Amino acid sequence: MPQHLVGRHQYVINSAFGVLRNFATCPVIRGASNLPVMVYIHGESYEWNAGNPYDGRALASFGGVIVVTINYRLGVLGFLPAVDRSARGNYGLMDQVAALHWIQDNIREFGGNTRNVTVFGQGYGAACVNLLMLSPMAKGLFQRAIMQSGSALSSWAIARDAITHTMHIARILDCPVQDSIALVECMRKKKLEDIMGVQIQVPDHLSGFGPTVDGIVLPQDPADIMEKSTSLFTQYDLMFGSTRVESYFHFTAMEEKFGIDSGRRDRLLRTLVRNLYTYHLQEIFLTVVNEYMDWSRSFLQALDIFDGTVDALGDALIVAPVIRAGTFHSGGIPREDAYPSPSLQPASKGKKSFFYIFNHQSEFADYATRLGCIHGEDLPYVFGAPLVDTLSHFTTNYTRAETTLSEIVITYWTNFAKYGDPNASGHSGEVHMDNVRGRYERIVWPPYEPIHQKYISISMKPRIRDHYHAHRLSYWLNLIPRLHDSGDGNTSIQHHRLHDHDNPYSYDGVVRHRDNSGSLYPAFTTPFPEEERVQIAEPQPNETSRNVNITVKIETEVVPAQDKQPLGNLTKTSSEDPAVYSTALIVTIAVGCSLLILNVVIFAGIYYQKEKDSLEKKLQKTYYEVRMPH
Repeated sequence: MPQHLVGRHQYVINSAFGVLRNFATCPVIRGASNLPVMVYIHGESYEWNAGNPYDGRALASFGGVIVVTINYRLGVLGFLPAVDRSARGNYGLMDQVAALHWIQDNIREFGGNTRNVTVFGQGYGAACVNLLMLSPMAKGLFQRAIMQSGSALSSWAIARDAITHTMHIARILDCPVQDSIALVECMRKKKLEDIMGVQIQVPDHLSGFGPTVDGIVLPQDPADIMEKSTSLFTQYDLMFGSTRVESYFHFTAMEEKFGIDSGRRDRLLRTLVRNLYTYHLQEIFLTVVNEYMDWSRSFLQALDIFDGTVDALGDALIVAPVIRAGTFHSGGIPREDAYPSPSLQPASKGKKSFFYIFNHQSEFADYATRLGCIHGEDLPYVFGAPLVDTLSHFTTNYTRAETTLSEIVITYWTNFAKYGDPNASGHSGEVHMDNVRGRYERIVWPPYEPIHQKYISISMKPRIRDHYHAHRLSYWLNLIPRLHDSGDGNTSIQHHRLHDHDNPYSYDGVVRHRDNSGSLYPAFTTPFPEEERVQIAEPQPNETSRNVNITVKIETEVVPAQDKQPLGNLTKTSSEDPAVYSTALIVTIAVGCSLLILNVVIFAGIYYQKEKDSLEKKLQKTYYEVRMPH
């Protein structure tokens, strides 16, 4: 293996270990064999991105492994759901399985060990890693998994309404929707640009096209497999974790700097609750606000409200689902009470779970935020960007301490890939924690288990801690499942709705509609008040946004699912009905008239006083003129 050289850029150029990128190879030193293999599944979105930008040479060279990055089909081409037996869905996941089969057949030619394969990914890629752990089709193709800031239990991990969006595209393209076979054949004959050109409205925090439960690649709902088919899920060693701030990109830079008001917070959280849950929405919304409000302060500042909202969104969308998946893997179901349960058992013999929180924010980070490390800022340290002059799309300016931190992170990740233990104590491998200096020499990263819930905080000052944000996360893991209950059959649908449920101005983003039966209506986009439409950009197809609030306003009409009209004509919002806002209109007119009358009275008073003063001056002048002798 290469030694720890001062000129790191040179040892990456002349790498002693191979990197497969999209099944292309880099030179491999003769004699290198039986090396662990790390397969990276890119994230960012189910709609766009690729494995190409992620250069694994620094990770491979310093860690003594082979790194593979892959591409897989995305969007409608990769995740069009199975609408009939004549077509299959989950092509994107099957591409990943095919890549793992290719590695089993060919990686020996590059010095790789087919019995020591680790799959790792971040964000949406981490969700795919989790799904591969649950898929019978991937059984035996890898031995370990690393999930960074994502899991199959997040609301966006599974596209639960993909068929609705498929029907929408079919109607727009004039394909028959009554006959599934004819629909598939018609779609196959359409041009790609025509299919990609159809706009769909996906509710916030959900996925339009993505992995689906098809009974083959993914036989059941992920939570059911983790809970019931534990032998499938726990056959792999697992490392999982997240960064300190996971929902930073839901806000603008100005909001991060100056904060938000309670109205913006309520709209964001109402959108979250409405899109993620079905029952007792008002109760859930109120408890979320209560949980993330700092009651120790006499007056809440805008920044306090911002901080609480950021944490609420991050916990709901990423952190709590990741920890829930880790708890399943470590041998227990997330507890329904606040105390350890004797029913919790350790994971399968020899299979361990390790939990981390990445807390370090780069000194010269692209997104300098006072909150700390944000979503994705751990990736440069995993791939070794601080070790070289330039690497992929990552920033190029790092401190010496950050270079050491990257070496430590790579050591943890590759030790786990080699031995299933990031500490690697007792092994005779090439890279150990005693190769790096500093505080980490004295740190022993303990396995995660559902009783003590120990984890490592990765930063310049490492710590072994336990029960990460226990009170906040118990809200999502314990209280919400109890609140989110349909109740008896006599409960009215109105009981489960948010107050002011149909007011589009009470949400922030795209929300979904549900009828009494619970079926999904086409989504509509909530409009913003005029004063909040500053710097709102129209998104381009397949384009992501950062530091910009994107809201698309559409004039649509809601139609029941059984109607055979194109879904492109969604619904008129209730704001188009004059009766809905008649009371508000009358009040507005009355207030306006009152202000007008008040202005007239004030003006008349001022004019009268001015004329009175002028008349008094004239009288005084006349008086003195009469009294003075001629």
